[in-house]
Amino acid sequence: MVKTRNPNGGADIVAIMRTADTTRSDLNLAGLSLRCAEFGTEVMLTLLEQQPRASHPKVTLAAGSDRVQLEASVNQSAESIVLPPSASALAAGPWQTFPELTVEIATTPTPTRGTIPLAGLANAMRALRSSCALR
Repeated sequence: MVKTRNPNGGADIVAIMRTADTTRSDLNLAGLSLRCAEFGTEVMLTLLEQQPRASHPKVTLAAGSDRVQLEASVNQSAESIVLPPSASALAAGPWQTFPELTVEIATTPTPTRGTIPLAGLANAMRALRSSCALR
C-alpha cells in the first residue's frame, strides 16, 4: 500500500499496486494499481510509454476462464490506462480467487500484453477499503 500527498490539496492518494511478471509481460506493462476514488475503487494499468490522452484503448482481461473486454481511458499523465467501474467489481470479487490476471491493451502501434500476479489481492483490498474510509 502506498500513501501519497495529493499535490492539488485534498485527501491523500491511497493505492495498492502489483507489478507485472517481467518474464511473461511486454516491457511496456509496469503493473496494476487500485486506488481510492470518490465513489469506491479505481483500477488502472500502468504503462512505461505514454499514450495519447484522447484515446480509449480496448483492454482484454482474463482471470482463469473468465474473460472481459472493456473500453478504458488514459489518465492526465498519459501513463496509466483507467478502467471503467466494472473492473472495480471484478477486483473486489472474482479476481481474488485467481492467481493471476492476463492483460492485453490495444496500444499503438502494437498491443501491450502481460501477466500480473494476484496473490494477496483479497487482503490488500480489505486494507485499501479501510484506508479509503479514513481519508
